[in-house]
Amino acid sequence: MVHIVGAGPGAVDLITVRGKKLLEQADVVIYAGSLVNKELLQYTKKEADLFDSASMTLEEVMEVVERAEAEGKETVRLHTGDPCVYGAIREQMDRMAEKGISYDICPGVSSFCGAAAALGMEYTLPGISQSVVITRMAGRTPVPERESIRSFAAHGASMVVFLSAGMLEGLSRELKAGGYREDTPAAIVYKATWPEEKVVRCTVGTLAEAARAEGISKTALIVVGDSVAQTGYERSKLYDPGFTTGCREKTETKEPGTLYVIGMGPGKPEQMTVQAQEALAKSQVIAGYTVYIELVKPYFPDKEYITTAMTREEERCRLALKCCAEGKETSMICSGDAGVYGMAGLILELAVEYPEVPVRIIPGITAACAGAAILGAPLMHDFAVVSLSDRLTPLETIWERIEHAAAADFVICIYNPASKGRPDYFRQACERILKYRGEDTVCGLASKIGRDGEECRVMTLGEILHFPADMFTTVYIGNSKTKQIGNCMVTPRGYRYEKR
Repeated sequence: MVHIVGAGPGAVDLITVRGKKLLEQADVVIYAGSLVNKELLQYTKKEADLFDSASMTLEEVMEVVERAEAEGKETVRLHTGDPCVYGAIREQMDRMAEKGISYDICPGVSSFCGAAAALGMEYTLPGISQSVVITRMAGRTPVPERESIRSFAAHGASMVVFLSAGMLEGLSRELKAGGYREDTPAAIVYKATWPEEKVVRCTVGTLAEAARAEGISKTALIVVGDSVAQTGYERSKLYDPGFTTGCREKTETKEPGTLYVIGMGPGKPEQMTVQAQEALAKSQVIAGYTVYIELVKPYFPDKEYITTAMTREEERCRLALKCCAEGKETSMICSGDAGVYGMAGLILELAVEYPEVPVRIIPGITAACAGAAILGAPLMHDFAVVSLSDRLTPLETIWERIEHAAAADFVICIYNPASKGRPDYFRQACERILKYRGEDTVCGLASKIGRDGEECRVMTLGEILHFPADMFTTVYIGNSKTKQIGNCMVTPRGYRYEKR
């Protein structure tokens, strides 16, 4: 009797219980030495005859099988992964059938399953891909034309490519020619489940480059498709409470609420957009930094409020997303525009964990625009916006950006110029800008924009250097063309007009 056994992808403990038992009982073991983990041979009997088939032909393998059968011995033909996937077992079974030799197959864990485990991924994501193509590049061994990489790529399904790690430039060309985008997510998994396993994430366009960088040219699987990113999928119906299965009836559930990420504008209610006001009105919950919550409470006194202090932004966002998951329409409010130093980015990053929650960003008037309006027209031409807060950005990076913007003659709009913890940053920024601008450069300050005590001033860079700016001040450093017209700061766009 011959048992064709799948050894699994590499890790010794991934052979099946049945496979291990057959290996322990075998009198003769013929194993694929170039791929099978040799530590599995520790399970064999001391007296078992072991043959490495890496250097053997089919005929030589069959000689061993026939001799063992004639002697009444039990044989295990040990293949890597699952023997039914690129195991070349059909020809062995046909030879055994011709000789009247009984055989059976013990399945194993295929390396494409091991690769998915290494990547922490599911191949079949609802709304992304419901099919897995297992294939290989044509090399010395051809593949049927109808099964070419290019033809399979047209389907956009999850694809696992075996035996092709040494042909990645050609593979990349074929994948793109078939329909995968250049930036389609991809991964190279070297020796999946082995101790030396290595995972390299890349794209269809960078497969060859990524493999070269890691020194990978063989014993690796290539995984391709949007499923590799593991994002943007729909919820499975399998565990959806609103879906009836053979084991349970659907239960009524609340639809998730929408999370509105709202830019409130600079401060005054009339500077908030109608769209923002409508979203706040329909929301059951309003979340935000404590200071901003106090601004809207008088207008929406009957709402449920979620507040957290500064530095607890992630907690605030998660609480808002949780409210939506519970079926509550929720607004996350931000000063100015939610997408400019606001919560929009963090919300979208965290919302990946709540794929059922729709997120809608509602724009607002950011401080740069609101302050420019009371100063005149300082941002009529190209400008850069830089925050001097180093809570989330290294100070070295801030200085580098300030200097590059100054050297490029951008109008520079500065947010968060100073605070108790960094009273001297604004002066240092101005000194760096003075390397590229003269002291007579026209500048402007806008303080408490849209709130009580709103104030603006136009002055020179030499004067503004010593001004006691604070967190409620937005600073405008003019470019080489910026000028003062009356009490206004103006950066000409370059329009031609006739002076009269």
